[in-house]
Amino acid sequence: MQQLTPSLITALFGFAIGIFLVLSLIEKPVWKLMWQPRAVDVPDGMVRTIHSQLKRVIHLLPPTMITTVISLICLLVLQVFQSGFAALALAVLLIFAGQQILIMLALKQGIEGVDLVASDAGIGRVRDGLGALALLHHRGLLSMASGLAAQMCFLVL
Repeated sequence: MQQLTPSLITALFGFAIGIFLVLSLIEKPVWKLMWQPRAVDVPDGMVRTIHSQLKRVIHLLPPTMITTVISLICLLVLQVFQSGFAALALAVLLIFAGQQILIMLALKQGIEGVDLVASDAGIGRVRDGLGALALLHHRGLLSMASGLAAQMCFLVL
């Protein structure tokens, strides 16, 4: 089991990165909304189209990602024990857990900004919700990629 744990951790990080990468690519035409929700060079039609696409998967992805994050944290805790509390294994766990806490604090609001707003609602609300969710997806991608990088450092060093 001790050799299986790092492989499972790496696989789960890769899985999560893949999901966030796909979401990020879907949202690419509206990335500017993350910082400027009222950007005039992002067409309203594109905003509404991507908003409606995300509404279709918004009830599938959060449970999947929550399961993935909980599994990762459990495996990272196991890795800490299996490594005899190695400093680097502990650092990987603490950095990843800290990032996830920050994301969880914004998760409900980010999801509701798309889930509870109709795609044909007032364009300001649609833009705000889509921009906030896109930013949350980028934060998720960054946390998973940095977690994978930290895990690779643990494995190599």
